[in-house]
Amino acid sequence: MSKRLIIILIILIVGIADSNAQTKPKPKPKAKTTSKAPVKKKAPAAISVYVCTSTKDKYYHKRSACMGLNKCSEEIKYIKTAAMLSKFKKQKKCPRCYAK
Repeated sequence: MSKRLIIILIILIVGIADSNAQTKPKPKPKAKTTSKAPVKKKAPAAISVYVCTSTKDKYYHKRSACMGLNKCSEEIKYIKTAAMLSKFKKQKKCPRCYAK
């Protein structure tokens, strides 16, 4: 009986010690700085895609030789920045060019 009692006490003590060890200390709040560094403007994201200017086209393409561009009945534009691509809001990535 006493061996069981000792084993139970040891298990309880170890369990309490483990639960105290698992608690994470609270992170200290960062000190606020009063001086502000000058904000640098980021350059527009550089991309390189090909877009058919037709209203029927649904995709933009990574490669100029994509099969999807063969169907283009209007001009194909080469776009270098994400800002320029935003003009073609409805278009999505070509599943052939951007296949995983």
